[in-house]
Amino acid sequence: MGDMSKEPSMEEILSSIKRIIAEEGEEAVQATPRRVRADAARPVTAPVDLDTDGILELTEEVGVEDVMPAPKATAAKPVTAKPAVSTGGTPAAETILSVESEVAARHSLSALSSMLIAPQDGGDNTLDGLVRSLLKPMLKEWLDARLPTLVEEMVAKEIARITAR
Repeated sequence: MGDMSKEPSMEEILSSIKRIIAEEGEEAVQATPRRVRADAARPVTAPVDLDTDGILELTEEVGVEDVMPAPKATAAKPVTAKPAVSTGGTPAAETILSVESEVAARHSLSALSSMLIAPQDGGDNTLDGLVRSLLKPMLKEWLDARLPTLVEEMVAKEIARITAR
């Protein structure tokens, strides 16, 4: 580890702390030992009864009728313009945006947030969803044209395999 003789002892550390406190004032020196003794007399933690404190017993089952229904998506309500609140130094007349611009921006943002919450067309706006929606009609057309022939060929092969035994 290291040479223990070069490190200050606990008494030296305490005496230097007392000296620093004494320089700040005589009141702090006298109050510190009393607080230390009072803190030492108090128990560190209060005894806790683990059997009853803070334990909830869940005995009732939640049924379907007890559950709150999901909120329905509603159209975005137009936001009314509120006067700008000045924060001390700048008066309300010196704002960067005009009231009309602020109302238009809030309305656009509320419309955008309502679109994020509940998409109106119910479609998938991801690349996968877009590809699926474009491929679905092509796949249907391909299956309509080729599926009966494929099924007939596979059934014929299977019958030939079974009867060949």
